[in-house]
This record gives sequence, structure tokens and C-alpha cells, in this order.
Amino acid sequence: MPIYGVMCRLLVIIAICIQAGLMPSFALGQEKRMILDMVYDNPGEAPTQSAFCDPGRLHEWGYTGQVVADQVEGISTFAQFAPGIIADRSEEAQWAEEQTRKLQKRISAAHDAGEQCYGWMQAFVLPRKIIARFHDDICDSQGRIDLLRPKSQELFRAQLEEIFNRLPNLDGLVIRTGEVYLHDLPYHAASGRLNEGKLQGGTAIIHGADSHIAILRILREVVADKLDKVVIYRTWDFGNNFHVNPAYYLKVTDAIPPHKNLIFSVKHQAGDFHQLTPFNPTLMIGKHRQIVEVQCQREAYGKGAHPYYIGQGVIEGWEEYAWMMKPGSAKGLQDIVSSPLFAGVWTWSRGGGWEGPYIKNELWCELNAYVVAHYVQHPEIPESTHFADFARLIGVSDEQLPKFRELCVLSTKAVLRGQLTTLDAPIDVWWARDDNLAAPNLREFIRRGLSDKALAEKSAAVGMWNRIVELANAIELRRPQDTQFMRVSCEYGRLKYRLFEQIWKIQLIVQAKDVDPTRVIDLRSLDSAIKSYDEAWAEWKDYQQSHPLCPTIYKNVAHFNAPGIGAAVNRYRSLIGVGSATRP
Repeated sequence: MPIYGVMCRLLVIIAICIQAGLMPSFALGQEKRMILDMVYDNPGEAPTQSAFCDPGRLHEWGYTGQVVADQVEGISTFAQFAPGIIADRSEEAQWAEEQTRKLQKRISAAHDAGEQCYGWMQAFVLPRKIIARFHDDICDSQGRIDLLRPKSQELFRAQLEEIFNRLPNLDGLVIRTGEVYLHDLPYHAASGRLNEGKLQGGTAIIHGADSHIAILRILREVVADKLDKVVIYRTWDFGNNFHVNPAYYLKVTDAIPPHKNLIFSVKHQAGDFHQLTPFNPTLMIGKHRQIVEVQCQREAYGKGAHPYYIGQGVIEGWEEYAWMMKPGSAKGLQDIVSSPLFAGVWTWSRGGGWEGPYIKNELWCELNAYVVAHYVQHPEIPESTHFADFARLIGVSDEQLPKFRELCVLSTKAVLRGQLTTLDAPIDVWWARDDNLAAPNLREFIRRGLSDKALAEKSAAVGMWNRIVELANAIELRRPQDTQFMRVSCEYGRLKYRLFEQIWKIQLIVQAKDVDPTRVIDLRSLDSAIKSYDEAWAEWKDYQQSHPLCPTIYKNVAHFNAPGIGAAVNRYRSLIGVGSATRP
């Protein structure tokens, strides 16, 4: 049969498969791979000052679009749907107008730089006056807005239509349902409980998969199909649900026909961006394209205050995957980048988490974002080459390149060993997050007889940081301020993990009695460890005060100012007759 006839028959077969839902509609390869970036500000705080806010920088680095996290849901006043509820010249209306102007300015800047622009939208958030007016029609008995109710769906459609009426040049929406924050939305709420706090979790998803399906059907109908705009729907949530559970993921996504404008956003790890977390099993399954989320300023590992290189782990798989994951399973981007479901990557160059540490130089965030973004553009080139390209960009000489490579790769190993573990015992990966320090529960290490090995591991991590500092002092970058920050941040890492070593010593000494009440606490060792702990805090604080480029240091309280390691150590002081004290 002539080749033309063979091709025609093949195209007919593919078309039949697409119509029958057996093959995604983008299988012919007409969709361009996306490489997006977002700078996400801490809720309620001043906007982050970052070079990544400049779409020109993104275009220069090969990004195709920018996600602007300016709460696009807040600009809807429902003037057409419910006239008069929000008066034209009210505070709410004026705020929405100003927010619209800000967003339009960012859209124009992105387009002028050759980038697409996507608006960040939390579902489901409405003006308080709209919720009050339609409360009985949209809220359940607990005050939660129910997206299965007809009036709620009408409001959602109206909100989407108004967003694009106000911002006709917006290229699409990124939808978040797993968390809702109202810190920067002064006139809005996410439920009928209008006096509740600004931190709310998952209020739109009150019927599990059915809630997602209802939201997705409206987004597909109104945004993807009618308006021909892109919908990026994040799967992020909590528990064994949409984000990590393949059965749940397929239940939701199989209920929605594929569309060229509908993409699901999935974090590359099963859970949050942590070490000791497996590769996400929901990646590259089902019928829909997926964009992969990668956090570059990792909230649990210093937020760029010290080196923590993610490029090799994200692309090839983390060190711990050698024993955590089955041989042959996908471990990194290199294992999924050729899939027809792979739509691209979305980096959070800055942001995620809460509060500090606050940094004055983006060197380590830049490294992580550059390598991930460039790898997706050219996956035929190995991670190490993209790394070397960035190193040369910042002025690392060919002679010094092996040292810079060693520094960065070693930082990942040092973080895993200094903060978490390579041993066979569970550890709460959240014990140190943002700039907060809880008192880690190490009882399982004690039960398994791993206390000495855990302490040796922490000592080895400090040794790695000593080597990192040595390497940094032997490297010169193009800009003097980058060289200075590199060296300061490496010393910051050494001081931080010296403190962590003492925290582990203290906890292992004290918690040994929790595991075996017959044991006697070694008060001499406890006294020595607490003195070293105090010295580590004092040295870290002094270093910050004497080095202007030093990022802010950690606090001795846990997340949201709950009692943390400081309160725990102060209790232990009474055991050795020292009395209570605050952090130096």
C-alpha cells in the first residue's frame, strides 16, 4: 500500500481512538511544552523582591509563561449577576478595580516580554456580601460553600466570566483548591462563616472527588472550551487523596473528557517538597496532560539561605530512592519527560511556606530554577551540563567548576544527614520548617538501637558543611556580592547544622527515658549538650549581626509560634539545676 494510504489509515485510527477516549486528544503532538514560573509571596506580607518577577528574565531563560499570584478571584464584583449587592463606588468595588489594574499591568508586561500570563485563583472564594446574600442557597448546614448546589455553580460561572471580561488578555488560570488563604483578600471569605480566620483548608472540596469533578466540569466548559483559555488544575491536597492516590486521581480525571486547554498540575513528589518522600505515583497516568511542580526555594531546607541543590534529585531521583523505591520505577523528570502526557514544568522560583528565613541574594534559588527549566527545554543534555552552564553564567571558571559542583552536590547530602536521616527509622520531616524549630521526636531511633549511628550521621553532616565552607572560600564568582553571599551562606549552613547536631544530642539523651522509664538520664552529657546548644545559638546570632548579607536565622519555636525546641530545652534545664532561659 502506498505510504500516503498507510498514513491516512493511521490518522483515521488515531482519530477514532481519540473520539472513543482511548487516546488523549493531544497525541498528535500539536501542543507546545510549557515552562512556567511563579514567585509566591508569603500570605499577608510585602511582595517578594525578586529578579524572577521580571518576565524578561523568564524569557531569557527559556520560560514560556509566568504565573502571577495576585488572587485573581478577588476582582469579581458580580455586578451583572447580582446588581447592587456590591455598590459601584463601594470600598469593595474600588479594591477590585485597583486589583484589576495591577493584574492588567502584569499581563501586559509578560506579553511584552514574549511570555504568557496565568492568574492564580483560589476556589472557592467570594465577596462576603455575595455569600451573605446567597447563604442559604450555597452553604450547607456547617456553613461550607457547596459546589454541588446549583446556585454555587451559577456564581462560579459568573465569577469566571467576569474575570476574563475584566482581563481579556489573561492566558489562563491556575486553580488551587487544597488550601485557601485570605490574608490579602480584605473583603472575601471561603465559607458562610464570615468571621473565621484567614487560614482555611480545602473548603471547596467537601464531597471528595465529586467536588473536584463539579469544579472541573465548569472550568472545562466555561474557560477551556467557551473562552478558549488554559486551565491548570492543581491536584495538591492533604491525606491519601487526589495528589498522591492513583485511584482517586483517575476517579476524578477520567470523569472529565481531555481538552487541549485543560492541564493537571502535580508536584513531582508524593506529598510536599521533602527528602524521604517518594516520586509521585499519580504522574503520567490517565488521559490528561500534566505539568510538574518543582519548588526551588524549599521551605523545609533553608529557603535559599544556604546551598541546597535540587537539580540532580529532581531530574535523576534523590539519593534515598536507591532504597525507598523499586528498581525500574520512575524517580525523576528524566523518566517522564518523554511521555505524551508530560506538558512541561512549573517552578516556584521563590515562595512557599511561611515567614523566613529571608534572603538578600537569590543565588541558590537561581541555580535550582535554571537547571530544572533548562533541562526540560533540552532533556537530551544531562543535568550536569546544565549545572555547568549556570556555573559559567555566574562566573565560575573551568578550573573551579569541580569545586562548585562538589559544593552543591555535597549540600544535598549534608541536609539529608544533618536534618533528617539515611537510617532505618521514621522522622517527622516537618520538625524544622521555614525558620521554625520544633523538638524532634527521636524515640523510634532509640527503640531501634540507632542513637549512636544517628549522632555519627549528624557529626558527619557538620563535617560536610566544613568542607562546603572550605570549597566556597576557594571559589570566585563574577559579581563580588555573589561571592560574598556564597561564602556567608555556606557558613550559615555550617552554623545551622552544628545547632541541629546539638538538638539531636539533647533529644536522644532525654527521650531515652521516655522509651525505657527505668533508664537514668545522663545529666553530665545533657549538661554538656545544652551548653553546646547555647553556644551554637550565640555563634549563629553573632554571625548574622556581623555579616550584612547573612539571611535571617531560625527561631526556637515551632510553626505558628507553637512551643518548640526552646521550650523543650528550658524544661530540660531544670533537670540539671540550671533553670529556665531564653534563646541567646
